[in-house]
Amino acid sequence: MIGRGRQRKPPGTVPPVLPQIIAEVISEEHVVLTVNGKRLPATPTRRDELGQAIAELVARFATPTRVEVRELDGSVYADILTPNPDEPAALEETETPTRPVLVEFTAEGFVPGEDVAIALVLRHTSAAGNGVARALLDRAEQATVTGEVVLLGRISGTTAVRRVD
Repeated sequence: MIGRGRQRKPPGTVPPVLPQIIAEVISEEHVVLTVNGKRLPATPTRRDELGQAIAELVARFATPTRVEVRELDGSVYADILTPNPDEPAALEETETPTRPVLVEFTAEGFVPGEDVAIALVLRHTSAAGNGVARALLDRAEQATVTGEVVLLGRISGTTAVRRVD
């Protein structure tokens, strides 16, 4: 009797249709990523971060993935990348710390009792020539405590940026 549930694919199985990542170069420094026809909201990605971004996506798919890089001059480079077989196991074995590791951040200039927002800096962007900055976030991205933390007073507007070392 054949079960009605989904069957697990054996490791190394290639799906009939490969996942696809398209990296479209939009400037000398930035690339827009599209995965299976959907533009990633966290793009544009800096060109020097492209390799890491593609490696993470291929690891998430855990299957061979078609990758295209479309350059400004119209040239297209394509390849099929396979995930590192050790990476999925490493992701599954991540341990949850038994004790919290606390880091303290302090700053002055806030109104007594005001709400102070705590924000993790995921990445930086640059303002355009007209002074407008644009931020795109991937809702699926997991925030990690690395880089910088911002304390923002909701009434006073006081802002403090602190390094996480």
